[in-house]
Amino acid sequence: MDKKYQIFISSTYEDLIDERKKVQDTILSMYHFPIGMEMFSAADEEQWEIIKETIDSSDYYILIIGHRYGSVIENGEYAGFSYTQKEFRYALQQNIPILAFLIDDNVPVTPNKMEQDVSKREKLMLFKEEVKTGRTVQWWTSKEDLANKVMNSLNKQINRVRRPGWVRAEGLRLQETQIELVEMSKKIRELEKENEELRKNIVKKKPKFEIKFNGNNFIQGKYTNIEINFLKTKYLPITEEYLEVSGLKGKIPQKDIDNYNNSLPSEEELEEYFEKYKIFKGIENNKLPFVVQITNIGNCKANDVYINILAAEEIKIFDKTMIEEVEEPKAPTTLKNPVKKYLDKLYFAADIVMENLNLLNNAFNMDIKPLPLIKPSFYSNEYSEYLEDNCLSIWKKSFIHTRQYESEEYYLLPSKKGTFELEVSIICEEFADEEVQKFDVIIK
Repeated sequence: MDKKYQIFISSTYEDLIDERKKVQDTILSMYHFPIGMEMFSAADEEQWEIIKETIDSSDYYILIIGHRYGSVIENGEYAGFSYTQKEFRYALQQNIPILAFLIDDNVPVTPNKMEQDVSKREKLMLFKEEVKTGRTVQWWTSKEDLANKVMNSLNKQINRVRRPGWVRAEGLRLQETQIELVEMSKKIRELEKENEELRKNIVKKKPKFEIKFNGNNFIQGKYTNIEINFLKTKYLPITEEYLEVSGLKGKIPQKDIDNYNNSLPSEEELEEYFEKYKIFKGIENNKLPFVVQITNIGNCKANDVYINILAAEEIKIFDKTMIEEVEEPKAPTTLKNPVKKYLDKLYFAADIVMENLNLLNNAFNMDIKPLPLIKPSFYSNEYSEYLEDNCLSIWKKSFIHTRQYESEEYYLLPSKKGTFELEVSIICEEFADEEVQKFDVIIK
């Protein structure tokens, strides 16, 4: 079947007008179709889409290079490149067979056909090296020589590399082909419709986790302030000022007072005791027990699941072992208070005197500090629970969908009233990214 081919001619224009015309005539004499920049505005970037479509529909690409680099693109990805080089690279990307023809360096030319811009001369040299890389080029000395080499190279290329080309319609079974195309188009539409329906019915398999605390999506509790002022009064030294105010000056031997004051614990010992006492009472009065319930409500099993529950600074997480190990701290011992001994002898009510002592005491408040944290609370080959740095980490080897996992019992210990946050991060093999959920802890 006799085919005709579309050949795209690419080159700079003004310096190669005659050469382009000669090549076009030669291609026409071969009964093929030359096409090139004559139908485009080479400096108009908006025409580039049309140029691309024309190169796409061409069977072969002829590149003619003289002594000029050509107009330079100002904007975009190819800024600084010539339109000819851009066309060449696009044809290369589209795998269009390229025939390259470079002017012989020894051919004398007029100055108007030479590149005057130094930077463009350098770019032209680099462009030539790019064209010569990976292919055989031919050197031409005149428009006649160029036309002959184009003809010979095209004939060889057409025989070597078959391209779609164009065929006269009368040589085809046009009517039968049109019927077949209509039927095929109809089947394609039916298949596309069927495919769309199937896509709608496809449910993407993915695990999805629902986290709850004691069956709720929040934790709520009450906070009772832990007072330790009465403890401090027990360890106040007996001062001369106090004796004067209480009317006891001169009634108690100074030696007894000095011995008692010397037996009082140091400030460091008292602070340690008060802190432990406050933690002990805080756990006793303010601890909030909670259990983490994790349900895979997705439609497939999750593997290698990590769930980290990070608590805000104002709330501390304890496990059951830590709570059980907290005992009421032992109070520091002192000699018996000589004031109390004296009052006992006078049958005064000790609680009245202690009430006076309270008047001398300033408010003493301390923040709750966490106890040393214990390493993994629970562990097996299938799951583990791990508490460290106020973060509860739960790992499970696999998580079947529709099934629920319930953690061991833990406790939250708030340091004050307010609304705080638990941040839960989830990751598993099936997740591309970490999933984060946030829950409120409401302390009233």
